[in-house]
Formats: sequence, structure tokens, C-alpha cells
Amino acid sequence: MTYFKRCFPLGFCIFIGLCLGLMGGAVPLAAQTGPDLNGTVPVLDDDFSTGLQRFDGRQGVWTTVPRRKRLMTNAQETVFLDQGLLPDADAQGWPATILPVPEGLALRTVEMPDGPKRALHDYMRQSGQGAQAPQVKYATGMITTAETWAQQYGYFEIEARIPRGKGRWPAFWLTFAGLGWPPEIDVFEAYGAGISAPTDRDGQFNTALFFRGGPMANPYDGGALSHTRSRPDGPIYQFRDSHHPETSIYDQFHVYAALWTPQHVSFYFGPDRQSLRLIYRAPTPPNAQAPMYLIANDQFTARGGWWPAEEAALAQVLDPQNAFVIRRIRMLALEPSVHLDLAAGGAGLDPRDSVITDTQGDDLIVPGAGLDLIRLSSGRDHLRLTRGIGNKIISGFGADDLLELRGYPFEDTADILSRLTQVGPDVWLASGADPGNPQTIVFRDAQIADFNAGQFLTRWPLALDIWSSDATLSAKRVRDDAGTGRLVGQDVGSRLSDGGAPIVMLGGAGPDVYFVAHRETQVQESPQGGLDQLISHVTYDLPRHVEHGVVVTQGRSLTGTAGDDRLEARARRILLRGVAGDDLYVIAPKATATLAIGVGDGHDVVQGFGPGNRLALSQEMMERAAQWQYIRDPEGVRLQLSPDQSLLFIGLDEATLRPLLPRP
Repeated sequence: MTYFKRCFPLGFCIFIGLCLGLMGGAVPLAAQTGPDLNGTVPVLDDDFSTGLQRFDGRQGVWTTVPRRKRLMTNAQETVFLDQGLLPDADAQGWPATILPVPEGLALRTVEMPDGPKRALHDYMRQSGQGAQAPQVKYATGMITTAETWAQQYGYFEIEARIPRGKGRWPAFWLTFAGLGWPPEIDVFEAYGAGISAPTDRDGQFNTALFFRGGPMANPYDGGALSHTRSRPDGPIYQFRDSHHPETSIYDQFHVYAALWTPQHVSFYFGPDRQSLRLIYRAPTPPNAQAPMYLIANDQFTARGGWWPAEEAALAQVLDPQNAFVIRRIRMLALEPSVHLDLAAGGAGLDPRDSVITDTQGDDLIVPGAGLDLIRLSSGRDHLRLTRGIGNKIISGFGADDLLELRGYPFEDTADILSRLTQVGPDVWLASGADPGNPQTIVFRDAQIADFNAGQFLTRWPLALDIWSSDATLSAKRVRDDAGTGRLVGQDVGSRLSDGGAPIVMLGGAGPDVYFVAHRETQVQESPQGGLDQLISHVTYDLPRHVEHGVVVTQGRSLTGTAGDDRLEARARRILLRGVAGDDLYVIAPKATATLAIGVGDGHDVVQGFGPGNRLALSQEMMERAAQWQYIRDPEGVRLQLSPDQSLLFIGLDEATLRPLLPRP
């Protein structure tokens, strides 16, 4: 639910919408039917009967503050706030904005007492909203899947009762899972009925689809189209419709739903799930076809003053019983139409949403991007997942199967097991957002007790970019400005820089990033120091317990540790030397690198290798070149150097790789 939809008066938007709707052809009332859910698969069905499963960064489903934790969004006097975010405020007993109730989950709007306001103001200053902090009078509730689930297309449904009172503005909506805005789909946004006197929005709710559009020459074949705002990067448009049902949305629960497909977004309304009827349909524009996450929120005193609260009725509007009550939220995905055949030796790197079914034997399954439904049956299957965009739903994952996770923010198998969340009949393993595009693995029809450490393998983990996802954390590099020769990281995670002078940098318990510009700088990390990264401008040896090394200045080299390292080249003429362990080499576009490989260096993976890059092998390895084997892999080709040593080249085949290798 965005501010931009309010840039033109409502009557003007409706007039434009009606005119364009006549040209585009709205759906006739006689054609109204309920949603056709054939070809969908369940993702989430939450009736909140056991409370709210808050996502705390490790476990849970629902996030209760906006992305980046900037608490003020579409209101000028109200913030989104949940207990647990501000312990000092919680200790003073301010009223809860999110509360389980017998009917489901209540999202309430409350007046902020003066005591908790001080803690709130301090927090808003840290997140860059200090100038707005003195305006805050109220707090309200929201729940989102911004950290756990986003999908492209599907069915989204809420059963809810709307609060009364001018100023209240609850909504159930979807917005872009990446960075930026739009697209956005408003399944509904409703208006609290006037208490002291009726308003022109009493009983009304709206449905809408926002997108970045082309010219206004009616380029779409249906719906009511209107222009909302011009931006330097292009105009923004909306399909929008207003609805005035005959039943009271304030006294009774109703179901609001949307079915989003590549062709249309269809909106539904009814007293219950069985009685849903189509109320509006808009075509799906090309740039409204991207993953979105789900939000349900109350809102109060909208920005711009167009929907102010009634001061005379304020006590009634903020009555705890006058809440946005959610009885149930349901989400389904469209079942992919692409079915991948494993008979050729594995499914690998297919960017489309896919259904992948194993064979009766032992399979190596390597899905690519997209939403994948992975159906396992017999055999000992090995699933290899690389963190990116797209969720995975795995059925039939057994005690003998193995899930290899590359680039996820999981330190080890114990860390994975501690993050599993029971969500109805399924188990979720969420990896958070970074800061957008959350990725979660769902194990269908499973219990947490079913899992053991032998089913998981972590490879080259990467910490989330906490500085981009949390506005309260400063992304500024910390330097030794006092000249002490020593920097100590905070437990929450730090970005430490030597500033070009030799110093000692000590990491904390959280994820640290070290910027090294002097060869004599010492970096010291503990085994429990989180997932860390070193960015080097000089020739350097990767310190122990730092998992990720990056070279950013040309002509430099980086040597790994005896463990499994992730080594990256982001400049030209870089030398990467992994030593022992199973290492991942990443060569960025436009970078060039020489990979120095010695006997006993393990089973390594190479990403980005091509013309201009070089493989430097020891003399002993070159003498055995006649014994090298080229093995097809779902991700590329594996060069088997010996029974105990190999190199997997991502994205290459044997014919492409051979000319790039050194000659005996």
C-alpha cells in the first residue's frame, strides 16, 4: 500500500478509470465466478490458532516491522511497531499492536505513551528517521513475509474484519521482493467508517495493481487504467477499482482474495471462501511479473493529511476491541508447467519454475533459479542448491538423502537444525532477505524431529548483508582514527578498515567485513566469530576463520587457508591460491585470474572461468595429464585430476574447457 496512489484525488482517478475502462472492457457482472485453483500448490495456511510465528532472523514466518526497520512509511504520525523491538519501551508496558485473540490475530493501533516514546525516538534516529520522530503519536501492527517468502504468481487470500473510525486504513497486499517499487498488488485496502459522522468512504474497499508502464495510448486490453505519478525512470500506472459491498465489512468477517497469473490479476470477495465471487480483473503488465512478498497491516493518519483521524472519536477509534482482526491467511503458488527429466543424469541450472521428479535410483539434482517443486521417492538423492532468487518445495526428503547448501548464511549443520521451523504440516528453513528476495526451503509433510545432521552439508556460506537490511546499523567503515593500532569489532557485526596502515583488527561474534590495504595488517577471528569476509587491496593470506576472501586491486594475490575457502577475483591479473580444502573460486565479469592448483588441493569449484583466465598446475599434475577425466555435471564439467582431486567448472562443457587448459 503506497503513498503514490494518493497523488491525484480519488474522484479524478475514478473518472479516468471509468473512461479507460469503457475502452478496455471491464469484466461483466454476469461473468462473476469464484477462483479456479486447479493447478495450484499450497504454500501457507495460517489461522494463528497457536499464535504468531515471528521471524527472528533464524526461525519463524512473519516479520513485524518494515524492511530495513524504518518504522514510518505511509503515515505522518504513526509507526509500525511490535513488542520485542524496543526492550526499554516494552519494560514500560506500552500496549501491544499485534495480539492473538480468540478469533485469530488482532492488528491494533495504539497511542504511544510518553515514556516509550523516548526509546522510539532513539531508535528512529539510528535508522535515519530522527527528523520524523517528534511527530509520532501512534503505533500500529503489520505482518509480512519479507524475510521468508516471495513468489511470482499465485493465489492470496485473507479472512478479516475491518476496524471502524476515520484514519484507519488496513490492507492486504503484495509488493516487489527486490529493491525498489513498483510492482504492487493490493488485494484490498479498506477505510474505517466514520464514527462521529459518515464519510464518503464508509463501507468502501479498493483493489489495485501498480506497475511501471509505457505510453498512455491504452496499451492494455482490459481494466481501468490511470496514471498515478511521473518519475525520472518512467511513469507509474495503476489498474484500480472501488467496491461497496452490501454487507458490513466492520461487523462481519469477509474473505478478500486475488489470483495472479501471467495473464490477469483477478480479485475476489465474499462472506466466506465458498461464496467468493469475481469483483474485478486487470491484465498483468510485463513489469508486474516479478516475485512479491505478502503484507497485512493496519495504518493510521495517512501521510499528506487526506485521511485524518476524528479527534472527537479518538477513544473509540483506538479502542482495543476495534482492531483489524485476521482470522486466516492463505497462500498458494501456481504449479510450474515445466517438468524436468532426470534420465539424462540430473536437472541443473534451469532458470524456470520447474517440477523435478527423481528416478528410482540415486540422483544428483541441481535446480536453478525459480520456484522448484522437487519430488523425491526412492534412492539416496543428493540435492545441490545455491542461494539466489526462488524458493524450493521438497517432498519425500528422507533420512538417506543429502541437501548441499552453497552460499547460504548457515555456518554448519548444527546451525541449520537450529533454524528449522514447523509451519503446519511442513518444515521451513528460511535464509532471510539480503536485503530483498527472501529464499526459503520447504520440506513438505515433515516434522522437525525427522531431520538429522547427516542430511545437510554447508558449502562456502555467505553472511547476509546486515548493513543493507537494517537501517539502524551504520555501514560506515570503522578506522583507527585514534592511532591505537587496534580495532575491535562489535558482536552485532562490524566493517573494519586498516586505512592503509598496519594495525590489528579483532572480529566480534557477528559477521565482520575487513578492508585490508597494508600487507602487515593482522586480522584475528575466533571459530565462533560468525561468517566473515576480507576485501584486500594487497597481496595477502586469508586469516583463519575468515571464510570469504576478495581481491579488488589488479596484480595482487590471495592465498587461502587449509579449510574450505571462497576466493574471489574482482580485478585483472589476480592470483588465487586455495591450498588444501575444497575451495570455490569466483572470477567476476571483466576480471582475470590465475588459479594456482597443487597436489592434494581437494575438490574445488570454479565459477566465471573463460578466455583470459589461466589454470596453473604443478609439474606433478601436468605429468598425469593423460589420466585426466572429463565428467559431465549438471552445473558444467568436472575435470577429475586424480581420485582425490577435481575441479568443477560451472557453465562449461568439455569442448569449451579443453582449449583453456595448460598443455603437457
